[in-house]
Amino acid sequence: MLLRPHADRFDVYLTRRHAKSRFMPDAFVFPGGAVDPSDRDDASAVLATPDRDELEATTLRFAAIRELFEEAGILLATDSAGAAAVLDAERLDDLRRESMGEAPFGTVLARANLRADLQALTYYSNWVTPASEPIRFDAHFYLARAPEGQVAVADAVEVHDGVWLQPADALAAGERGEITLRFPTRKHLERLARFTDLDALFAHARARSVMPVRPVERDDGTFVFDEDSW
Repeated sequence: MLLRPHADRFDVYLTRRHAKSRFMPDAFVFPGGAVDPSDRDDASAVLATPDRDELEATTLRFAAIRELFEEAGILLATDSAGAAAVLDAERLDDLRRESMGEAPFGTVLARANLRADLQALTYYSNWVTPASEPIRFDAHFYLARAPEGQVAVADAVEVHDGVWLQPADALAAGERGEITLRFPTRKHLERLARFTDLDALFAHARARSVMPVRPVERDDGTFVFDEDSW
């Protein structure tokens, strides 16, 4: 969930999935996607002697940063000195094309003397698709602040119509039928809408314990879960 300050509140970035997507077509979602085998290779390369849990957690972070870059053009990376990378739009576009090509994400960054900024992500939640759904995912959600100077642009392949909205405004647009929000996205927006300050939101995220959320689909097509479980 990519966030940026706006006036006295903050915005969250949403993109519309392609109409022909096999999962959640036309829905507005947070940038993200599936883990690629190269993400695990990249995770292994930065960990000395990782245990299974550490490798999995690092792999997920690599996947989240790669997918965010490919879908929204936002790169969370550091330079050789460990400072937040400052890149112009043309360089970001070049790196994005390379990342969406045949070269592994970690290789693209290494060639540019960059490293994925794994600490830029704050783990927020873990949602598991209901067993009744034909396509199932074990989805992990993170919070991240948009780097200054970078402009989010939807890739126009997997996702379209990238838009910055305050969480409450996104929910209102969904209620009016202007955008399609699926259950997990809506529940996260409801949680984000409780906050007006990014520092408070990130403090809340760092303090919480993440447990898998497993919604159950009712006969009428609606979903329920233990609201207190997350």
